[in-house]
Amino acid sequence: MNYQECIAYLENVCPRGSSGGKERTAIMAELIGNPQDSLNIIHVAGTNGKGSTSAVIESILRHAGYRVGLFTSPHLERYEERIQINRQPIPEAEFTAIMSDLIETVIPKAMADGMSHPGAFGLLTLAAFRYFSGKTDFVVLEVGLGGWLDPTNIIKAPVLSVITPLSLEHCQILGDTIEQIAKEKAGIIKPGIPAVTAPQDERALEVLKADAAEKQSPLTCLYKDTLKPVATSLVGSYQQMNCNTALAAIENLQARDMIHVTPEQIAQALLNVSWPGRMEYFALGEGKAILLDGAHNPAGIAGLAENLRELYHDREIILFLSILDDKEQITMLREILPLASAVVLTRPEHDERAQHWMQLEQYIQELAPGCPCRMYDNDRTGLKEEVARLEAGQLLCVTGSLYLISDCRAYLVHELL
Repeated sequence: MNYQECIAYLENVCPRGSSGGKERTAIMAELIGNPQDSLNIIHVAGTNGKGSTSAVIESILRHAGYRVGLFTSPHLERYEERIQINRQPIPEAEFTAIMSDLIETVIPKAMADGMSHPGAFGLLTLAAFRYFSGKTDFVVLEVGLGGWLDPTNIIKAPVLSVITPLSLEHCQILGDTIEQIAKEKAGIIKPGIPAVTAPQDERALEVLKADAAEKQSPLTCLYKDTLKPVATSLVGSYQQMNCNTALAAIENLQARDMIHVTPEQIAQALLNVSWPGRMEYFALGEGKAILLDGAHNPAGIAGLAENLRELYHDREIILFLSILDDKEQITMLREILPLASAVVLTRPEHDERAQHWMQLEQYIQELAPGCPCRMYDNDRTGLKEEVARLEAGQLLCVTGSLYLISDCRAYLVHELL
């Protein structure tokens, strides 16, 4: 298979989503020799901040001289972004070779034994394990969705489990209470292996503590009043929490003599870390700008709103918005609408979960009567027209969906700027 055929297979043949699939992924991993068992994995789960936290951990380890694999999702432009070593995406040729073997050899063999077809996320997880094997000192592995049932959770003995802030998400899959969400996320904690958690809702924290105690896993708990100010290139107040969580993970590894990192290396890593699509600012001149932020649930939107009030309170903000059908749309709108002088609604080009995107206009008129609302059924067309409409001092804030960020960032970087 060539590269285009591999991508077409992922997008058109594999079931969508990252939920479940743990058993299928384990079956296929067995067929390729369980490459995950040879890796030193730092496993990261959570509702918000797990991508940024993973990026900070990776940056610190890399600046200390380690060779670090990083597996995250979703990608912004190309699938290869999900699988990186020292922040370099897997080469296209190697991605194609690994995916071709999985698709043409491993999947047919597994399905012949009665396994149902694997999802795209499980397949990408296997590709990452195979690519990282023999090439890395550590792997920072971000959970796709949930924890216990996630395909990444076929690993048996990570060196550390990390849980970022939890809130209600994907309730139809993970449960409709914070306790149920926490129990699912706690599934990445392994018997006897240390874990670190960011500050949590007290109900979630009690679940995490009980799970860790049952597994005899030492649990380091951060609390909001113990967080320390951190100098970092990451913008936004919530990034302070993510950086503190990452630092606690590094301190845990260092205390166990698994790594050696100097304060100077940590400081440099924090100043050099990057995470595109999260509070990412593009100045256009004359005080006009575009801000991309991947907030896609109530907690994420609340964090974005806080940052907009703190950093851009003197700017006129226009929301360029998409919220998928399976999200808490009204809750998210209620949080962000008071900051907007106008709202632009659109639909991510590649996500079937935005079929009812026009319904958002009704919610907006109910929550903010009279708020100007423009609509585009194509996100790239909408972005082009809205950038052209921007006036001096206006900030176009693109948010609500990571898929929207993906589409708009690629178009912005490669065609509009």
